[in-house]
Amino acid sequence: MNWSDRYVGLPAVKLGRGWQGVDCWGLVELVYREELGIALPSYAGDYADPGEVAEVSRLINAAEARGPWVPAHVIRPFDVLTFGAGRFRSHVGIALDARLMLHVHGSDCAKLDHYRAGRWQHRFRGGFSYVEGGVQ
Repeated sequence: MNWSDRYVGLPAVKLGRGWQGVDCWGLVELVYREELGIALPSYAGDYADPGEVAEVSRLINAAEARGPWVPAHVIRPFDVLTFGAGRFRSHVGIALDARLMLHVHGSDCAKLDHYRAGRWQHRFRGGFSYVEGGVQ
């Protein structure tokens, strides 16, 4: 059994942060808490709001310089994958390996998708590894 099996089918719930349902960041937060014992900020922002999309973009982009998120040059399990259109990163998923991700998008339940193929390949903006304590 893969760790991701626990989350596949979890309902999509706007601003959801737990087993009752999650949005894309809520899924990242839940997986990091349950599987890695890492408490990430809740960030209960609405991804449809351009201001919140910019906040997610700043959260990930600003981290490139000072952690705890660092760019993942080779994608590994639990790396956070960012997706978007234009300059904003508006969606996140969690890498299972170099081709599959676990994510929640729109009203779909949590599922596995190929992020290097289909609709996601052109939206993929990068992957980020969490480094404990922000040390690069």
